Amino acid sequence: MQERSERTRGRLVEAGAAQFDRSGYAGATLGGIAGAAGVTKGALYFHFASKEELARAVVERAETAVRGGCTAGAGVSPLQGLIDAGFWLVRVLESDVVVRAGFRLGREEELWSGGVTVAGSGVGGLHGVWAQMVRELLASARRAGELRARSGGVGVESLAVAAACGLEVVHGSGCGGDELARRLGALWEWLLPCLVPPGAVGGYRTSAPQGATGP
Repeated sequence: MQERSERTRGRLVEAGAAQFDRSGYAGATLGGIAGAAGVTKGALYFHFASKEELARAVVERAETAVRGGCTAGAGVSPLQGLIDAGFWLVRVLESDVVVRAGFRLGREEELWSGGVTVAGSGVGGLHGVWAQMVRELLASARRAGELRARSGGVGVESLAVAAACGLEVVHGSGCGGDELARRLGALWEWLLPCLVPPGAVGGYRTSAPQGATGP
């Protein structure tokens, strides 16, 4: 019974994400979400007392995905992990409706959150979570000695954060995943000489990891 209930809840989160992604918070309806999930409206209310509660569940799942996608893998340095995290985000923005919906709900947070942020993510919702993860990877790269001395202040690092956070905005404007990945690689080719010590640029890959498929 518990397993069946969890499956139903999962379908409702997926169906809700699809509607939030397509129509926004205001345009999504609980009746439409229940129908898409193949359940009655009463069953939806058993799991979620309101559309706001369902929106929170979507954002919480998206936040979990973003946090997991921003972890440097074994044998990968923090800076390479940051580069790879950008390509990961490009990939999931194309393939994962929950992550896309999470970002859209973040932009529309004032419509549904009542001023209470999701899962302690702070101002900016999922955008804030993504920005913080990028900053943490940059800080880890500095501690690991990957970044050059701050001769130019924090401007270049701030630009790296802004560029990473702009990926979702550019994707939302209609830029496809392949083109966005190409632009991201070109951006890192330009940024790396500004971030790392002279001669260290060749130690980093500025393309998507080989064999990276799906979120």
